[in-house]
Amino acid sequence: MFELKNKRIIITGASSGIGKQLCFELAIYNPRLILMARNLEALEQVRNEVVSANPQLSEPIIISCDISSEKAVKNAIKQLSPEKQPVDILINNAGIGVYGPIKNTVPQDFKQLLDINFMGAVNLTYHTLPHFPENSPGMIVFVSSIAALYGMPCYAAYSASKAALRSFSQTLRAELGHTKISVLHVAPDYTQTRFFRNEKFLPGVRLQRDKMATAENVARQIVQQMRRNKADVALSLRGKLIEKVAALSTGFVRAYFRRRARKLLII
Repeated sequence: MFELKNKRIIITGASSGIGKQLCFELAIYNPRLILMARNLEALEQVRNEVVSANPQLSEPIIISCDISSEKAVKNAIKQLSPEKQPVDILINNAGIGVYGPIKNTVPQDFKQLLDINFMGAVNLTYHTLPHFPENSPGMIVFVSSIAALYGMPCYAAYSASKAALRSFSQTLRAELGHTKISVLHVAPDYTQTRFFRNEKFLPGVRLQRDKMATAENVARQIVQQMRRNKADVALSLRGKLIEKVAALSTGFVRAYFRRRARKLLII
């Protein structure tokens, strides 16, 4: 079990949806929350709501940051350095979507999603890794999607960005196998958040949404998987079935690349 009490936790995309609910789910462990999103006003509202519901909690730090910009991420992490405290947990949660057929999904759509969904997580991971403690457990969480498990129709750009995120998490897990930093990739199914309200909707496709989980339930499941220190988890029954059909033996492949990482890395 991974101990969550009194951890210093960065959450991206914390202004709404799953990110916001993660703040409430983690608050019972008395963490030092560091909340990131582009909308500072929305972050202030989340901070006030979380503190109001959890008076014992230290007031969360809020940072407005466009995670697709490496410079912005670097400056955001610098804001934390005066406290000279480590980062124990990084939750890469921020993301956007584009819904429509590939023929109407222009290259700029792919670039925008890769910049935010994938490179945003890469930027945060790269610049926070030096701040993780060497001798105590840490964790990097990637909040992904079932679209990472298999390319979903009408979600070409989104699926590609999430598949890249999953692959990155697997490589990172192998390379950090000699450390105390765990890497968790979680794949929620459709979730009731502002994500779908804000996603770009392209012509040439019918709008159809399957039954959605609540953001509260998804956040609760993510925290459960964090405590269990799982590696790669689909949160819905559909996701679990996709995963089983798409992969014959993830455990074997994971072990193989961990051994290969030991051979390739100079530690």
